[in-house]
Amino acid sequence: MSESVFTDATKMSGDRKAEDAIVVMRGVVKKFKDFVALKQIDFAVGRQEVVVVIGPSGSGKSTLIRCINRLEEHDQGEIIVDGTELTMDVKNIQEIRKETGMVFQSFNLFPHLTVLDNISLAPRQVRGMPKAEAEELSRELLERVKIPEQADKFPAQLSGGQQQRVAIARSLAMKPKVMLFDEPTSALDPEMINEVLDSIKQLASEGMTMVVVTHEMGFAREVADRVVFMADGEIVEVGTPTELFDSPKEPRTQKFLAQIL
Repeated sequence: MSESVFTDATKMSGDRKAEDAIVVMRGVVKKFKDFVALKQIDFAVGRQEVVVVIGPSGSGKSTLIRCINRLEEHDQGEIIVDGTELTMDVKNIQEIRKETGMVFQSFNLFPHLTVLDNISLAPRQVRGMPKAEAEELSRELLERVKIPEQADKFPAQLSGGQQQRVAIARSLAMKPKVMLFDEPTSALDPEMINEVLDSIKQLASEGMTMVVVTHEMGFAREVADRVVFMADGEIVEVGTPTELFDSPKEPRTQKFLAQIL
């Protein structure tokens, strides 16, 4: 990584300073046997900042965000979330997972539980929230993602877009400080993509800190404070949506965007 890319990847948007960072990655390396998925990643996310990560398949995008909440264990470097370093200490891992909501490509809802129970389960079991309070919160979140009428249905009765919005509400129920999205629309039919993206846009407008891995370039242009382009396990280029989409500097970025835009 060049010095300029290092600076761009760790320099947050707006007037945010280093002490405003809620996620910090320094020199992070992740290997799968002989394959190096992440190569010396330096990266920071400021509070209330929306960072969108783009790049070709296999570039390390999903691995990067999965390392933030220890779904993947990094091999070198350090990861700090809201002042807590991610180590082998189970308490640290649990603490960080409480503060980071995660939405996956697949919805991962419990099929035998209603929508309301899917959302209220974690606040009750992990945060010790009383059942009535957890259910009230769950209904508020269903209003927030615009499907309050689905509360008593089971996941199989919902469309893919509705299930993904339930998954978003379920993550929000833990009141996370950071939301991580791993290609949240890639498993959806085209007509359902916008309803999920609209829910994420709403979160952005409310000031939620987010890291979003996506192939939706229009969404990235509209919502991101910064866009990170990854290729071959490296952060190749970082900039505002206007900088990165309209005048990319790096040949690998230019080639990728020429193929998809």
